[in-house]
Amino acid sequence: MSLRVITNILSSFLLLLSGHSNGNSLALHGDKTLEKADIKVVSKPQDIKTLIKAAIDDSLQPFSGNVILLENGVPLLELQKGVGINEASSFVMASLSKQITATLILQAVDAGKLDLHRSLNSYLFDDVTRDKNKRQDGIETNSDQSGSSFILNRYDDRITIHHLLSHTSGVDELGKPNRFEPGSQFEYSNFGYTLLGQLLEKVNQQSFTQQIAQFSQLNQINGLYAQVGSINSIRQKMTSLAVGLNESDILAPSNLVIDESLLPAGGLIASAAAFAKFQHQLHAGKFISPESYELMTRSCYGLRINKENGIIEYSHTGYLAGYMSMSLHYPEFNLDLVMLENLSLNLNDLNRVFELHTQIRQAIRSNLFLTKQSLSLHPE
Repeated sequence: MSLRVITNILSSFLLLLSGHSNGNSLALHGDKTLEKADIKVVSKPQDIKTLIKAAIDDSLQPFSGNVILLENGVPLLELQKGVGINEASSFVMASLSKQITATLILQAVDAGKLDLHRSLNSYLFDDVTRDKNKRQDGIETNSDQSGSSFILNRYDDRITIHHLLSHTSGVDELGKPNRFEPGSQFEYSNFGYTLLGQLLEKVNQQSFTQQIAQFSQLNQINGLYAQVGSINSIRQKMTSLAVGLNESDILAPSNLVIDESLLPAGGLIASAAAFAKFQHQLHAGKFISPESYELMTRSCYGLRINKENGIIEYSHTGYLAGYMSMSLHYPEFNLDLVMLENLSLNLNDLNRVFELHTQIRQAIRSNLFLTKQSLSLHPE
């Protein structure tokens, strides 16, 4: 199944996970307002680990992968389950890759290489045409159904880096009109993050693969990689990579092939420990300036934002053939969860695909809500 098809299937579900580009959030599919009757009472955040283990052990659906829960950067839970899975196992992270791509973009912004509100075309092309209503040498124009003119070998000149990061660009492939006016609505776009990867290669004069290797080395994030090829060919170089399994009538090895275009949007590889370290350091302010971090967490750059019941959550989920993933960060409690799986459930039932993710999120959020309520009533 192609990445574009998976994107179309999952986009509506991801909207339910996410906030709009202005930072407001929508409820997770199946969530309801947390009532006291729904909340399992625990005394401390670290007791959440018991509920996470129980949710995985009692799940009716198969699970294979690694889970790490951190509090203040210290592991509270490190769980491995599945044939051949151990603490060193690595996984294709799917859309969690977008958090790393967004971080690299914001590092370029901090370095003065990029302006979030400058057009994509002005960076990708040397001879950008500002007047879309005129034909110039080597520039062909066409019209969409509304009669608006667009340039066949350019993207919509209104698209900015901000629009791509926040999934509000409406960008389509070259030769096609924009899907909507940039900034007017949210539409999850893997292709938008592919373009951000191309942009990074342009401004940093390095391949995206080289930039990931350099980022990993500089920040000592062992276990974060960018590799291209089939899963089998990558495993010949990286024996730690878990074989991805697709659920259909039987469990079958994934035929996923990672190419350069997939890397920035969903093709990066990491161990759970490596991504947990990245996530903790990102939210600890190690990678980008406070101004850029504020933009990332306000405008949904590579993140989804939920603020239900006063519990702030920065999250993302991922799905590719053979792999699923989820990351959660709760800034008020400095709590992180990373869940990487080498088994993708059948997309015929989206509720079932994300059922375990939903249960774990609800368990964490409800217990943090209770902890917060308790602290407000009985401050130390």
